[in-house]
Amino acid sequence: MEPKSYARHPYRAPSKAAFFVHLVVYVIAMLVLWLVVYRHRDAQLQGDAYPWEGWFTGTWFLVVVAHFCNTFFDSNKDNQDKYYLKYLWEKEH
Repeated sequence: MEPKSYARHPYRAPSKAAFFVHLVVYVIAMLVLWLVVYRHRDAQLQGDAYPWEGWFTGTWFLVVVAHFCNTFFDSNKDNQDKYYLKYLWEKEH
C-alpha cells in the first residue's frame, strides 16, 4: 500500500484548462500580430518586406498542436503515475 504522503506527487498530467488558455493566448496574439501587419502593409505592397509573421504563426501553431496531442492523446499518463509512486514507495522502504 502506498503511503498517504505520496497521494499527490510533483508529476501532473497536462490539464485541459492549461491547453485552452494556451489556445486563447495563441489566437489573441495572432490576431494582434496580423492586425499590425495589415495596418503596415504599405511596405508589403512595394515588395520589400519579408513575410516574417508567417514563421511566428506556423511555429507557434505547431507548439499548440503538440500541446493538444500531449493533453488529449497521452496514453502513458496513468503508467507514469503508477511507476513514480512505486519508485517513491520502494525508496522509502
